Amino acid sequence: MEKKSIEDLFKDSFENYEAEVDSSVWENIKTGMKGIGLGLLGKAIINKIGTNTIVAVVSSVATVIGTVGVMHWTGNAVKNTDKPAVAQTEKTVEQPKTENKQEMVKTEAPVAEVKTEIAKPVATAETEEQKMQETKLAIQPFIKDKKQIQSVIKTFSADPIALIFASPTGGTVPLIVNLSNSGKGNTYRWKYSDGKKDDKTANPIHVFENPGVYWVTLTSTDTEGKTATDSAKIVVTGNSSLYEVPRELTPNGDSLNDVFYFKGSNIVKMTGQIADEKGKTIFECNKVGAYWDGKDKNGKEAKAGLYYYFMSAEGKDGKTYEKKGRISLIR
Repeated sequence: MEKKSIEDLFKDSFENYEAEVDSSVWENIKTGMKGIGLGLLGKAIINKIGTNTIVAVVSSVATVIGTVGVMHWTGNAVKNTDKPAVAQTEKTVEQPKTENKQEMVKTEAPVAEVKTEIAKPVATAETEEQKMQETKLAIQPFIKDKKQIQSVIKTFSADPIALIFASPTGGTVPLIVNLSNSGKGNTYRWKYSDGKKDDKTANPIHVFENPGVYWVTLTSTDTEGKTATDSAKIVVTGNSSLYEVPRELTPNGDSLNDVFYFKGSNIVKMTGQIADEKGKTIFECNKVGAYWDGKDKNGKEAKAGLYYYFMSAEGKDGKTYEKKGRISLIR
């Protein structure tokens, strides 16, 4: 079968169709009829498949022809139809892309800001948590048990039965401490950890003779028969020293400089030595309180003259003391 143009198909199908239309109009008709299917129209006309089909197709074609005719007869409007349509399509397609880009930019900016804002609080929270943990190690939690709180209030709100007042509570030996009971108890029993006997007087005075840490304990009873105990710590430090050595030794029995003592205050250990001018040792000792009476090791009286002494001692304060010098033996 010979292939015919769209114009020939219309002329063959419609006997009275005599319209003279510019060739550009037929090109527009072809474009407009793409939606309804040019093949279907031609096939329906050529094969003459029925009145209903032809009428429907013709109606659609008539509509397209009318539209194209108006556009053609309006002159410049028809000639410029393609360009605005393409431009409109481009705008319609490109505009959403531009909007999407703007939305993406707007979306990315807040994300960066959110990350920055989140990072700061997290670091601060960690710091605060560490501080809280350090604080928990330093202090005790609040007491929520009311019974426990009331027990503490009851204990400290009542007047104590035994409450030691000591003055002073520390010092060097010999340390004299004045004691008394500031509580409402009227009986007294004082105990001392330095080994001295108990005391039952109201206001005793106790002397600590040796360095060390001691405890004084008071047991007292009030008029209602209730008994309580209190304790106080006493810290005694040593004040060790060696006695002064006389310049002369006169062993004549008058009790004045008859002997030279190797001792001192708060001394626990001591060694002593006496030598003559030639450096010969004529006397030595290794205990606190030993003395030289002017005799040699054999018990004979040493000759009058100059002698030299050496003393080394350890005090109760843990320190070492030494003393050296000369003494004149006078007969």
